[in-house]
Amino acid sequence: MMTRNFTKLSLFAVCLCSSLGALAQTDLTANAGTVTVQYNNDDNAKENYQSITDNDVNTKYYTAHTDIWIQYQSAYSAILSQYSVSSANDASTRDPKDWVLLGSNDGSNWVTLDSQTAQTFAARYQTNTYTVSGTAAYLYFRLHITASNGAGAIQFSEWRLSGSAAGPAAPTQLTASISGYNAYLSWSDNSTNETGFIISSSIDGVTFNTLDTVAANVHHYADSGLSVGTAYIYHVRAINTVGVSAIAKSGVVRTAAAPYAIDLTDYVNGKVSDQFNTTGGEGIAKTVDNSIYTKYLAYNPTTWVIYHLANPGVATQYAITSGNDADGRDPKNWVFEGSNDSTTWVTLHSETNQVFTGRQKKRTFVFSNTTAYTYYRLNITANNGDDLIQFSELEIYGTGSGSLPTGAPAAPSDLVTTSVSGNQIILDWSDNATTETSYRLERSADSSNWDFSKVLNPNSTHFYSLELSPFTTYYYRVRAENSAGNSAWVYASDTTLTNAPPATWKEHWFEHRELLSLVYSNSSINMYYDSAVPRTVTWMNDDMTKVWDYVKSNYGTFSDPKLNMVYHSVSGFSGGHPATVFDSSHDYRNVADLGGDWTTRSDWNLGASIHEVGHIVEGGSKGVMNSPAFAIWHDSKWMEIFIYDVEKRLGWNDDAQGTYNDVIGGVENYPKPGTHWFRDWFYPIYSRSDSSAALNRYFTLLSEYFPQHNGEYTRDLNLGEFVHFWSGAVKYSLKKQADTAFKWDDELEMQFKQAQIDFPFTYPDEPVVPDTTTIDTVKVPTCHVWPNPASGYVNVSLPGKVAKYVVSLYGINGVKHISRIAQGNSISLNVSGLPGGLYIVTVADERQRVVSRQKIIVSNGRSSK
Repeated sequence: MMTRNFTKLSLFAVCLCSSLGALAQTDLTANAGTVTVQYNNDDNAKENYQSITDNDVNTKYYTAHTDIWIQYQSAYSAILSQYSVSSANDASTRDPKDWVLLGSNDGSNWVTLDSQTAQTFAARYQTNTYTVSGTAAYLYFRLHITASNGAGAIQFSEWRLSGSAAGPAAPTQLTASISGYNAYLSWSDNSTNETGFIISSSIDGVTFNTLDTVAANVHHYADSGLSVGTAYIYHVRAINTVGVSAIAKSGVVRTAAAPYAIDLTDYVNGKVSDQFNTTGGEGIAKTVDNSIYTKYLAYNPTTWVIYHLANPGVATQYAITSGNDADGRDPKNWVFEGSNDSTTWVTLHSETNQVFTGRQKKRTFVFSNTTAYTYYRLNITANNGDDLIQFSELEIYGTGSGSLPTGAPAAPSDLVTTSVSGNQIILDWSDNATTETSYRLERSADSSNWDFSKVLNPNSTHFYSLELSPFTTYYYRVRAENSAGNSAWVYASDTTLTNAPPATWKEHWFEHRELLSLVYSNSSINMYYDSAVPRTVTWMNDDMTKVWDYVKSNYGTFSDPKLNMVYHSVSGFSGGHPATVFDSSHDYRNVADLGGDWTTRSDWNLGASIHEVGHIVEGGSKGVMNSPAFAIWHDSKWMEIFIYDVEKRLGWNDDAQGTYNDVIGGVENYPKPGTHWFRDWFYPIYSRSDSSAALNRYFTLLSEYFPQHNGEYTRDLNLGEFVHFWSGAVKYSLKKQADTAFKWDDELEMQFKQAQIDFPFTYPDEPVVPDTTTIDTVKVPTCHVWPNPASGYVNVSLPGKVAKYVVSLYGINGVKHISRIAQGNSISLNVSGLPGGLYIVTVADERQRVVSRQKIIVSNGRSSK
């Protein structure tokens, strides 16, 4: 039987009055479950699905469809007794008319719980309540709306589910501890009628893999054979014939790092093959070329890869590194096997339902083995959903009797220089080495005095030589290096171009083909107009000069000392776009290109001009190309605080207040629906830190720590890394602020903790009292490390002779290898026992503030991975 109840809700309060005993029911939509919808409202974040369960009828969900579903995954199994739907603020024709309410325990197989047709809502903000009969419990509930009341869209303000919990009581006090590569779980059993407990784990906080279902009254579990150096989180829930309980969550735990071993694929005369004889630029050879920037791509959802050793070796661990894109191509299920005849295979290790937490991420697995094999096979039986399989590296670690490569690495070749502007020469070369630990690039103005030296990462093939002088000849040389020696130098030279702005500039980017005219120029900016912008419009000259001068004072130089502002008023041009000195499309110039009516200094005209300059800052700061945060903040969220800061620092207080008023109420769907970027993130951290200096410090930390290759950031930040880098920028943990802004969850927790390991800069949990009156210009004494690369010992100079400092050396995986208290001019650290590779040396003062970070390459034999 269905009974319908009508409730009118005031604009400011929700009053539910019913003769059905609704108030005695538990509101299931408030039990920390998950809402999903068929159609996300990408056009208006204020009217997206987060409004459906916010207990506020003054908000709503809107979608321009008339056949939709919305789903709620309850935190536990429940017996539904009633549900309600509330109309929104306007347009009664958008009210739901016909629908079916469904229940499920797996999210795939559905049972009809109720259906309604020809439903109307007598007023705005009205709640219609419906009873549901039945005693079955469900975990998923779906409202499938098939018609509106006449409009080509559907909207409603609230969807509430009421009922009672079913199934056993939830376990509590779940703890997880790590010993080696095993996790040990313990929990309190609070139920008396469970049939068992479901154990699941995740390495990303999103995808949980069911490990086992243990018997009733069990309250311990061991998870063995875990990936090394990996963070895990565990869920345990009770189950019986009625349903499942709420989840008990463990804290995040991390397995130990892998023990040191030789990569058997580095032995000479080994051979790699695959099931499909894949060759070419993404062929099988790329799996063992010691570069994560290349990859193996098989045009099949399954494949096997065999490595044939010249001499038998005992493998005890292996590692797979994901490719650069398309996570659906990542291996998911596989078996790692050994053989001595390539016909009879012995299973050494196997995995199922595996994921990689990002692009070019390594996962390493340790197993017991004492038998030497000549052949090792990675047999991939499933990927993560794509039609293809890819990964960048396969490494097999253990002991063997083969020979490792000796001698200096092969020299680079084909060094080519290209002069692209008055400030930049681009270098390209071929990487012929597989055993280099670094490349060294040097520059000279006379081919004799090499006064510029840059250590580049292994596998480098490209370099942006910036901050040059016009009409000047520069000489370059490049070589590969490792602990055994250095290759021969390769040489090239080139002469920079003029830096004088052309009187006219023919556009050749996107749909732009206008002939631009230089109408104003000074030492900071070049101002270009198209034919339709009145030459009497000059307000931008002084304003944008001040903007660019401030940007350079706060964020540093951007190679080209001048900013090129391009203004359009011809029909068809609106909005704007940026370019940096890395962009060939705009002739390697810093450019802000905008369209509109520029007659007046309106809020939009000024803000849009500064906005495009902000993109230059995010995409070209510190001499590194790309913006790793763009996928998180998209186009405009960083710009809001950037514009506000520029206007504040230039004393344009009315403009700054106008910007504040415009953006303080903004809501976006990214990174999560309902995000108030300015209100809940940027303005609080800006106002509680040293403001402008913190904005710059974020880009400095990125340039010092975030992965780069050939002068570009290699990937995007994840949200946890984003919070970590901004915590470093403001000098205190932003975990609480991120919870307010983005809603802290398992995924964010795991990403954040991993980021603190991967990028080892530190900060306190709470902010110190900031000085927001001036830009932070405090100069931290520079500490030097030498020799670099180093073998045996490395020397570290100290900032002062009297104070005591803590000098530490970290691996790139965040593991602290050395920590010493030092006083005086310098200290020597013994690094002879460390495997070769990239390390980070930190110097901290007596208040545990890190005052110096330096990268150093340790060259002790074979490099670590």
